[in-house]
Amino acid sequence: MPENNATVMIVITTMIGKNLSENLASVSKGIEEYQQLKLLKHPVKLTHYVTLTIVALMILFGAIWFGLKVSKSLTIPIRNLAEGTRRVAEGNLSFRIGQVGDDEMASLVQSFNQMTFDLQKSRKELEYSAIKLRDQNTEIEEKRQYMEIILHNISAGVISLDAKGFVTTINKSAAAMLAINPLEVTNQSYRHLLHGQHLTLASEVMDKLALDSSLNIPLKITLDGRQKSFMLHATALKKNGAHMGMVLVFDDLTEQEKLQRIAAWREVARRIAHEVKNPLTPIKLSAQRLHRKFSGPLDDSVFNECIKTIVDQVDQIRNLVNEFSAFARFPTVNPVPCDLIPLIEETIALYREGTPHIEFKLEAHNEIPKLNIDKQQFKRAFINFFDNAISAIGEQGSITVTLEHLMALKAIKIAVADSGVGISDENKPRLFEPYFSTKEQGTGLGLSIVNSIISDHNGKISVMDNEPQGTKFIIELPV
Repeated sequence: MPENNATVMIVITTMIGKNLSENLASVSKGIEEYQQLKLLKHPVKLTHYVTLTIVALMILFGAIWFGLKVSKSLTIPIRNLAEGTRRVAEGNLSFRIGQVGDDEMASLVQSFNQMTFDLQKSRKELEYSAIKLRDQNTEIEEKRQYMEIILHNISAGVISLDAKGFVTTINKSAAAMLAINPLEVTNQSYRHLLHGQHLTLASEVMDKLALDSSLNIPLKITLDGRQKSFMLHATALKKNGAHMGMVLVFDDLTEQEKLQRIAAWREVARRIAHEVKNPLTPIKLSAQRLHRKFSGPLDDSVFNECIKTIVDQVDQIRNLVNEFSAFARFPTVNPVPCDLIPLIEETIALYREGTPHIEFKLEAHNEIPKLNIDKQQFKRAFINFFDNAISAIGEQGSITVTLEHLMALKAIKIAVADSGVGISDENKPRLFEPYFSTKEQGTGLGLSIVNSIISDHNGKISVMDNEPQGTKFIIELPV
């Protein structure tokens, strides 16, 4: 065995065949080529890396470009839609978005444009309808105001009710006739507003209207203690056979009936004055003649007393006839500018000496302007007031005349108040009727003549209780 790590080589030789030699050559060639390729490993690898990197970058940039393009095709229409929505919200319905392409976004843009077109068209139609409706409302309002003016100024009272009996309309005349406040009765049922005989009467009218579409009914109603006469014209409102309500028209016949009664009594007074006055003069003359012829020689006190009685009674009858004549043929009014205060003072002066137990007072609350009145007729009216007041007072009392200028109403208010026994509520409505008197010896013509004087001066007169006692007459005259 060799020692000291000596190298030993053993060489064995053999004969190699041709095929094996070719295979060995091929393997050797392959090994050489592999060695050559192994030398090119890093350059090839680097080339592949570079190529792959380039391809990857191309793909990345392509994807970014495609994404930007796609996003641009999406965001621009959406941004345009957002801008369009803002414009439409601001009221600009004429705004349109330009349409590009034929995809879903293009359909959405087309739908938006169609929507704005429809909205613009609808707004124009709405504006036209609003203008037309405004014109119609204006016309209706003008007609309503015209009807309200007519209803407000006609003398007849008009009340309308709906199908349930609620008051929908009431004009000024109806409110004045029935002494009610229109604001308190509007939209209220008549069943809640009427009571007692008034509700019964209204129910009867409703029942009759159910059978007939229109009615004309004379009514006598007591309001505030006074009996008033009305002619009621009731008309049922129907549509296609259905009851829609009714319209009630009132004509106040109280004054008309009063004037008719006055005219009738004036005719009676004229005839009575004519028939009675004629024989009075010969009767009085004959009695005076008998007195002159037989009073001296006979010196008969009974005879003289009888003659005196005849003459006195003839004078009394003549005064009565003169009142009848004055009532039947009242003189024409001759108005002149006149101060009321001096006129009333002159009239009061006629009573101061003869009635010392009566205290007369004249008060003016403010400056009283002159009035165009018939001085003699008004003096006669105040004489009548004072005569009635003195009769009502009796032994001791006062008569107060108060004047006030009602500037807002353009009228002068005169109040004549006494502290007498007063007038009952049932007699007050008839106080100004001819031949109605509460005094045993009264003719009933005095206050009727006073009423005629006031009416001829376009004034009005009323009576009420005085506080704490007595009667107060209220006269209102236009300035």
